[in-house]
Parts: sequence; structure tokens; C-alpha cells
Amino acid sequence: MQRVETLTERKAAEAARRAGAVEALVPVLTAYARAHGGRYLLFGSAARGTMKYDSDVDILLDFPEDAFGDAWNFAETACWDRNLKPDLLPYKWCKQPFLDHVTPDFRVLA
Repeated sequence: MQRVETLTERKAAEAARRAGAVEALVPVLTAYARAHGGRYLLFGSAARGTMKYDSDVDILLDFPEDAFGDAWNFAETACWDRNLKPDLLPYKWCKQPFLDHVTPDFRVLA
């Protein structure tokens, strides 16, 4: 008789896949940021290592104005290539209360 995979098992497997994909993403974004004079700031569950089966990847972008668009496209593509849903936000758009809330989780990629 064929074993039936439970929903709980499927969710756990997807959470583990996403966590692994984030770990593969980190060196790629880090290398890009170093090469282009900026930084990516990973926060939320991806930074804490608490990905769930439906988690997205929260990233703040802090790049010079002339490199910003390319940095955004690179991060978005790098996430999609790993079957991750990116949630990108420019660092300069963030208000201080938001930054105070997410800063403890920051994982700086630069």
C-alpha cells in the first residue's frame, strides 16, 4: 500500500525547501551587493530562520540611486529563480518606527 503524505508533512517539506533556498540566495545577493556598492537587508522569517510553507522573502534595498533599478531586478529574479516570493522595499522609503521594529532581525548582505 502506498504511503499517503499528510498536509502537515507537505507544509514542513515546503518550509524546509524555502529555508534552503534562502540560504542559497544569501551568497548570491551578498556578491551582487559588494560588486555594486550597496546592500540588501534581509528581515522577517527569512532572516530569523523561521520560514513557513507560505513565507515570502522580505528584503530592504539600500543602493546608490544609479544602481537601484538593476539591484531591484537582480534581487527579484534571484528570488523567483529559487521559487521564492520576494517582498522588496527601498530602505530610504522606510520610516523610523518600521526600522526600529525590523532592525533586530536584520541580516545585512553586503
